[in-house]
Amino acid sequence: MGIDENERKQTILDAASELLLWQGYDKTTMSDVADAVGLNRALIYPHFNSKDALVEALIVRELERYMDEWNTSLDADPLGGAVASIYRSMVHVVKGNSLRAAIHTRDERTFGKYLRKPGNLFTRWPPTSFTRDFLLAMQEVGVVRQDVNIKALAVILDALTPAILERLSSRVAKSHGASRDSSEPTYDELLETIAEMLERMVTPPEGANLEAGKAALRQGLEQTRVRFRAIIKQQQTQWKEEEER
Repeated sequence: MGIDENERKQTILDAASELLLWQGYDKTTMSDVADAVGLNRALIYPHFNSKDALVEALIVRELERYMDEWNTSLDADPLGGAVASIYRSMVHVVKGNSLRAAIHTRDERTFGKYLRKPGNLFTRWPPTSFTRDFLLAMQEVGVVRQDVNIKALAVILDALTPAILERLSSRVAKSHGASRDSSEPTYDELLETIAEMLERMVTPPEGANLEAGKAALRQGLEQTRVRFRAIIKQQQTQWKEEEER
């Protein structure tokens, strides 16, 4: 029976994920990854021609999974079309995965020098206007009140979410080696408070059109997925051209 190359690729990515979270980009080498999966380093390069290519493939895989799980969470929530519920499920899906939290917060410990490389994947990211565009779409379909200042709300949410994840994710708490101060709110208390604030602030008096809200979110996620894949395809073409020179 032949080797399943896709399975091997996923195994390599799994190992890279663990190494990044454990020792970070700066200390992780391709040899480390090869050792972790019991392969000769030469067998890694047909799949990933550099450490950066490996890291970027890992980020792409995690974001694809994140969007799929967000959709699943949306379907499972009876109030899934409301802005507050969408925000709650989004943060839960990110917070429950250390790598996603690191991606969302551009964690220096995880990505190290990669963050300062010209043209790194984060600099080519679909702009943070996703939040603004999403809220505008929700306003158009009657999920958000017409008098809400969308530009201001988008900036607040874009600044607030990474701060919550960075402060309260289990990985950050473990890295500090300290128990939680009982006088501080828990992660769930903070998230529910934000969700309640959103519910009171943006929901129209007559209630939100939940199905329209779900449809708006799905459309926004799919547009982001398409844009993101275009960025990756462009990068892969560039790597191929560099190899052929």
